[in-house]
Amino acid sequence: MRRAALLLLLITFVACSGKKPQPVATPSPISPAAVTTAALSPADVGPGWTPKTGATLNTVQIGGRIGAANIANPPAQATTAYTQKAGSGFVTDSVFLMGTPTLARNVIDFHEQASSTTSWTQSRTEGGKTDWAISGSPAGLQPLGEQMFATRLHAEITDAKGAKTARNVDYVVFRVGRIVAFVVAQDAAGAPFAKKLEAKVTQAANGTP
Repeated sequence: MRRAALLLLLITFVACSGKKPQPVATPSPISPAAVTTAALSPADVGPGWTPKTGATLNTVQIGGRIGAANIANPPAQATTAYTQKAGSGFVTDSVFLMGTPTLARNVIDFHEQASSTTSWTQSRTEGGKTDWAISGSPAGLQPLGEQMFATRLHAEITDAKGAKTARNVDYVVFRVGRIVAFVVAQDAAGAPFAKKLEAKVTQAANGTP
């Protein structure tokens, strides 16, 4: 009887003296409006660029396997694109709200895996093809967000009539929380656009439109 009473007292002491679990912070909700606002605006890119009406997802795929166009059914997304007024520059950005941080991480991880293929060919929707090759790193680009993949690409474009054109492209994708953002800049440095996009995506990830 004394042994049972001692055991009960010990159990009661352990239960009462145990540390209470620490509360887990609930992440701020992210609205579709915040994602839309996060995309680059005309003011962000500057007066030397003209907005493209009805901008669509960029179709570049790293290794011919993964790119913005491969992200299916995100809870929210936004895309803008701009053409350089004097020159051959073109920049497009896309912002995606993913369902979970794990899905967002997967997008960056898949890019890293796909980049083991250093040259590939993609068909063009308007006819012809583009031969892509990884050619280095974007100039002046510092780490962005919580995770980033970035590369410089060389493109040999053959149009439907057989005419050939060469382009250089900075390709950047990064994530903040469960938001993934892309910048693809043709014949223009991608770093300044990506840096501006990071600041806006960080605001959106914190639930600030």
